[in-house]
Parts: sequence; C-alpha cells; structure tokens
Amino acid sequence: MPARQGHALSPIPPADSAAPVHEESSQALKPFQSSISIGVQTTVESQELEVVLQKLALAVEDTSAINQKNGISEVKEARDRLQEALAEGRAMSLSKDQLAAAERQRRRIHNLYQDLKGHLRIYCREMESLKVDGNILEVTLTGDTYEFDGIFDTSSSQEDIFDSSCDLAQSALDGHNVTVFCYGITGAGKTYTMYGAPEADGLAQRMISELFRKVDMNDEKVTISGSMMELYNNHLVDLLRPIDWQGRQNPPLSMKLDKSGNVQVEGLAKERASEEHELQAIFQRGLEQRAVAAHAMNAESSRSHVLFTVYLTKEDSDRTSKLHFCDLGGCERLKKTEVEKDQDRKLEAIEINKSLSALGDVIEAIARKKKYIPYRNHKLTQLLQDALGGTAKALMYVNCSPSSATIRETANALKLANRAKNVVNLASEPCSPTSRGRGPD
Repeated sequence: MPARQGHALSPIPPADSAAPVHEESSQALKPFQSSISIGVQTTVESQELEVVLQKLALAVEDTSAINQKNGISEVKEARDRLQEALAEGRAMSLSKDQLAAAERQRRRIHNLYQDLKGHLRIYCREMESLKVDGNILEVTLTGDTYEFDGIFDTSSSQEDIFDSSCDLAQSALDGHNVTVFCYGITGAGKTYTMYGAPEADGLAQRMISELFRKVDMNDEKVTISGSMMELYNNHLVDLLRPIDWQGRQNPPLSMKLDKSGNVQVEGLAKERASEEHELQAIFQRGLEQRAVAAHAMNAESSRSHVLFTVYLTKEDSDRTSKLHFCDLGGCERLKKTEVEKDQDRKLEAIEINKSLSALGDVIEAIARKKKYIPYRNHKLTQLLQDALGGTAKALMYVNCSPSSATIRETANALKLANRAKNVVNLASEPCSPTSRGRGPD
C-alpha cells in the first residue's frame, strides 16, 4: 500500500552522507529537535536553581551564629553575603517561602549592623575651637572630648553624608520606625544637610531615591505615602494644606496614640506616591510653605521644627513603618539672636529652646533606661514617641558652626549629641511601640 503523500518515510541519511534531505523530512524533524533543546535548557535551569537554593541555605547556616560579639566588619560581610544570595534567588523567581529563611536572617543581621554602626554622626566644619582626631572631637574652650561614629569636615560632599545613613532605608522597609535628625545652632547648615540646595540634593531627596531603588530591586509590594508638617510656637501646621496669613489651619491638627502605641496625627494630609518623582514632588511642595523669619543670626533661619515623613506599608503586613526627616529649629541663646525687643521672635526662640530641652530629657531617659520617659512634656517629643527608643532607629547629625563666637552653643549641642549616642535599642525584630513611659493621659 503506497504511503500517503506528505509523510517523511525516507530514512535519515548518516551525518557523513552526501544524500540530500527532503524538505518534508527537514520540516518534520524540527519539532523533535526543538523539544530536545527545551529539555536541555530546563535541565540547566534546574541545576542553576539547585545551586541558588544551596547557596541560600548555606548563607543562612553560616551566618546563624552572628551576634553582637562579632566585629562590625564580620557582621557587614554576613549581611552582604545574604543580600547577594537573596538577589540571585529573586533573579531566579524563587517564591517568598523559598526566600523566607534567608530574608529573616538578612533582617536580623542588617539590624545588628545598624546597632553596631552607631546612630550618631557629626557634621563639623574645621574651626579653631574644635580639634578633630579621627572620630575624637575636643572642644578647646571647655576641654571636653567626645567620640562619635563619624565626623565630616568641609571637604565632605552631600553624597559622603548620605553614604553614612543610606542603610536606614532598608531598616524602614524592614518595618522599623526611623528618624534622621539635623541638630545644631542656627546657621550651621542643618537645613542644607537635610534638604540640600538646587545643585546638591540633601539627605531627604537621596533617601527617597534609595527607597524606590530598593523597592524596585527587591520587587517589594509596598504602599508609599508622604506628609510634611512643622511645629511652630507649639502649633502643628500641615504643610500640604493651605495656610492662612497667621500660619494656622482649620480644623487644627491633633495627636493621639492608637491602641498599639503608634502616634496618629488627625487631620494630617498623607498623599500616595507610586513613583519616586511623585514623592519628591510632595516633599518639594511642603518645603515651599515653610515658615521662615529673619533675625540677626541668619536671614533665612527657620523658626520651627519641620518633619517630613514617609509611610511604608507592605502588602503582606498590617503595620506601617515611618521614616522621619526632622530638621530641628536652631538652638541659641536669646542674646545671640538679638530678639529681646521683638516679642514674636522672642517667643519663637523660647519655644524652640523649650522643645529642644524636652527632646534632650527624653533622650537622657531612654539612654538611662528609666521606666518613665517624659514624651508628654512637649508636642515635639509626643510626635516622635513611637520613633525614639524601643526598636526604632534614630540617627542624629549635629552641625557645628564655624564661628568661634558661638562655641558655647555648639558645646551644648555636642553634649546632647553625646547623650543621644548612649541610646541602646531593644530586640532586633520590629514591633509596635508600647505605652511605656507615656505618663497619665
């Protein structure tokens, strides 16, 4: 019986045969050859997947004993190894369950690295009244010496400053509340360090970019929003809402603690941002409404505390972490500002000094592990109640003035900074703040 036309029944010639292969035969072989190719590729991918899984398991096992007794370089090496293994796992599209153990270990060691790294940086310009030797700073007028986690001189760039704190973006994504402070006398460069200038982005803008970079890199499912407010003469002002000529708003903002101990500001505008440029725009719009007042020390001095906050809520979590950028008002004596005859400016200076004193008292109480923490002594410390102490992270940049005439104010700022350095965090796993130290309602 003759074969049906179109079927390749002719034998396949040997490889060294010169006999031509019929077109029909060639077409019939293609699906078979293709299936062999796919089978080989799948095998190779399976082998690569197994290697990545083994690398993850080995990284978890080898870093399980890492703790506070290890040196900071060892801790950093362990963290970097886990991050590298996780990045390879994500590139291979491993599931969350397959990455879970390594991710938990990475979070623990990253948090440990932050604790060992320290929470205080000093931004200092060279001046006759301060001597710097490595991380040791001496106030020549008083003879006091301080050792800080980092000292930056006039040759340091904005990028150098940011590099010392960029890891805090990961801490915020891991669920910790994080606060970055800029503190010091008026005119020392606090606002420049925090918010930068048109030609040089500050910490806030760079941290926003870092947040979105990490979200994209790790394929995080996270909702991001931002708010900005200022505390002026003990009044809260929402910088994303219209402000009247007196700097007031209706209805006014008010604070409360929820059942979990998280600070909630009722009436505060929080705007969603799906892209980096959207959050940068929210930030810039808030800056445009900042209240500034001229006085003898600095014609552009802010007479308020400004708090820009980024809120992060992961898809698989019901907890929102906060990343605060707190540009504190300048600390100085009234005589230095020459505002005794200007009642409004005088009240501003008094209120700023009162709030900074309250912040110092809270830091002191946390550092000494007191049972009662005086958060309620001022609105500034009430605002930051869930971001100071506990498992929260706080980093402070103290800006030192180049003027020898203000050395006493600089010395006072360094004393508070030294107290802040003694704050020790609790357990590494992020948790909701408690009402510890709140005082009576």
